[in-house]
Amino acid sequence: SEGESDRGTLMDEIGNGQLEKNHPYIFQQLLESLSIMLPPAHSNAFVKHSGFMNSAFDLPVYMLTLSSFSEKFLPELLGLNMAIELSGLGKGHMRLVDDWKYWGIDPGIANIHISIDNAASGHTFMAKKAIKLYMDDILRSTADQTVLDKHWRRIFSGYASLRFVGGRFKLGLPIWYLIYKFRGQR
Repeated sequence: SEGESDRGTLMDEIGNGQLEKNHPYIFQQLLESLSIMLPPAHSNAFVKHSGFMNSAFDLPVYMLTLSSFSEKFLPELLGLNMAIELSGLGKGHMRLVDDWKYWGIDPGIANIHISIDNAASGHTFMAKKAIKLYMDDILRSTADQTVLDKHWRRIFSGYASLRFVGGRFKLGLPIWYLIYKFRGQR
């Protein structure tokens, strides 16, 4: 069922009881390996921390906004989820792992996504299944191709939105990292 897939994805994200597979833990280890020390996420100091790139919050705020109105934006959420899960696959992501290794950055967070986002049975498969279930539900309620196309365009809009929402951060991160790294070496 859809609920089981959602729980399965959540359990994967939090490591299925294994700390070394817990995404927040892996990401924290990545930050520490780069000598990036942040206040605890639940603290006021975290909120006021001056070391964040504003663009780092573009995607999380966008996702939170859509999910806060999930009944209204379900097709867009389904498309965005598919884009996010697909972003962990393919040559681009493998190149990212190679680039991070070259720069001495631990690629653990990228590697774990390569393993669990697979199209055969992983998160990408579950995202595709959710879209199919949604479209099948719409098809059961109408045979009007115009209505079906409208829902499909909304899914595609959510899918395409990842490219735009995350773009500012993606472009700024390497520059920010190099500035941060060299500033710390003085």
